[in-house]
Amino acid sequence: MKHSAFFYVLFALSLAFLFACSDDDSDTFLVRGDYRSYQDDEDDFSSSSAYSSSSARSSSSSEQRSSSSSDAWLDTIPYVSPCRDEEDDNCKYGILADERDGQSYRTVDIGEQTWMAENLNYASESSKCYNDSLEYCDLYGRLYSWADAMEVCPSGWHLPSLDEWKILYTYAGGIYTSASKLRTTSGWMNPDAEGTDDYGFSVLPAGAFRDLHGSGFRDLYESAIFWTSTDYAYSELDVYDICFDKRDKMVDGHSQKTRNLLSVRCLKN
Repeated sequence: MKHSAFFYVLFALSLAFLFACSDDDSDTFLVRGDYRSYQDDEDDFSSSSAYSSSSARSSSSSEQRSSSSSDAWLDTIPYVSPCRDEEDDNCKYGILADERDGQSYRTVDIGEQTWMAENLNYASESSKCYNDSLEYCDLYGRLYSWADAMEVCPSGWHLPSLDEWKILYTYAGGIYTSASKLRTTSGWMNPDAEGTDDYGFSVLPAGAFRDLHGSGFRDLYESAIFWTSTDYAYSELDVYDICFDKRDKMVDGHSQKTRNLLSVRCLKN
């Protein structure tokens, strides 16, 4: 009987770990792993060329080109010193005004990239607020399917590729330390998951919507999961995500089913 109880506890814990950031049939990987991207020139890994045109953004997965599985090119990306701490905030912020609905978003420059420093909250037809409650949208933004995410960024902005996310976390010190530097200093269920927000990027644990066996909304206060524009190399049904999880100080990634609903951060063209 004791052995049975132990088995069920162990099984429950394993499920909790599995669902926190990934679909239950997805592959977990470190974002220095194999990937595919939208690059026009596989030898040019600058943030500007990684996503060169709106036509590339709307192309199908079958039209995307495979890039090298090696991330040695990240060694050429310089470290960017933090721009804020508990006393001073010297980050370079801006304002993105979305002409479609009049909403405004804070933006932040990190290295050569300009990111939205908030999650997108544009009400596309198939997007959702967490628990279908507008109050969650006001704080965490909306959750989008991948098809929606590919088209939903304001004019002059785009859904970032996996490579562009890699550039961001490399600016912030690399895979093993950048997650805490990019998270908010509060709002996470696990206090150990709270970050220092050194760059004003302000990742919040917005959760997700899992369209699998009625699983629905989950992981609010526990994880932040963002779509990338990069399709998964081993399945036409999956794409890569970027995950900030309550248990892990690394930036993780997974293959994610496109039917799920995740958060969106847009990157300036």
